[in-house]
Amino acid sequence: MNTHTEAQQTTLVTVDVHTMGRTFDETEIDRWELKAARRALMNLKNVAGGQVMMDLLAEQIDAGDRYYKELVAASGGTFRESRTEFTVRGLSGTDLANWFAAQAGTGRFQDKSLLVNAHPEHYVEPPTYTGGMVETIGGHLTRFKVSVARELPAAVSAFLDASYPVTLMNALLSLDDATPFAYCLHQARDTETGANVVVRVVYPSAAPDSMIEGHCEHLAIEFRSWIRNAAAAAR
Repeated sequence: MNTHTEAQQTTLVTVDVHTMGRTFDETEIDRWELKAARRALMNLKNVAGGQVMMDLLAEQIDAGDRYYKELVAASGGTFRESRTEFTVRGLSGTDLANWFAAQAGTGRFQDKSLLVNAHPEHYVEPPTYTGGMVETIGGHLTRFKVSVARELPAAVSAFLDASYPVTLMNALLSLDDATPFAYCLHQARDTETGANVVVRVVYPSAAPDSMIEGHCEHLAIEFRSWIRNAAAAAR
């Protein structure tokens, strides 16, 4: 056994940075890196947006369409949910719902930058859609249309929770050929200090655990962004 190599592999390396007259640890460097990554992504999405982005991703989008059609067919009209909850302080559920109604009450965000930049893997809103997105779901690039769902199938509405009386949005997500493949069910309730929020995307039941868990993370990222946007608009 090479003890020197083993020691190298197990030694934890940490870094402090000395700049601008101060000393910073790696937590601060991570924050700078995240800020730079967001800035780079925003630039790329602005420069290569619209049909340019659609053309660049065309093969991956087509592969995603095929994958999700297979999931829908394998699920036989049954569903499972990805679910993420938030405890919000300083913004009520009613105020958040009003912001959503103003921004996305038709299924399409009025300020497209708030949609595209809510998550790093929100690539582009398809320019021919009245509402929709190309994003990564379960490791597959997915193109979908968004429309307000005024009526829900019974198997989907069963996921709604009556203890959250404020509706943020109920929406149908459908593939390019109009195949329904998922539903958004987003609810809230007011609290003394702000709100409790529960957001869900209800997927075909054949969706693997990795996809469900990955989208729980996705929901956490994008809805934190939108909650912050709503709070900024309320100030």
